[in-house]
Amino acid sequence: MSDKERKSVQKRSDDSAAYEQAQHSGVQAEDPLAAIKALRLEQLAVCRLKTAQEMQAMRDGVGSDCDEKDVTDS
Repeated sequence: MSDKERKSVQKRSDDSAAYEQAQHSGVQAEDPLAAIKALRLEQLAVCRLKTAQEMQAMRDGVGSDCDEKDVTDS
């Protein structure tokens, strides 16, 4: 067995040992899917807030345009 193969086997056994220790100690590894879901939900909340602000700005702009037209038409 070459040095490269030994290092590879040792790394895998170290990873396996760390995984087993985490499982037996009750410490759960962070769920990558849960982390992605939380990130996407946060992005969605930011997007909804931005959209609501843009819609409010458009309503305010349309409202002020209508008021000006009503005043000039009279």
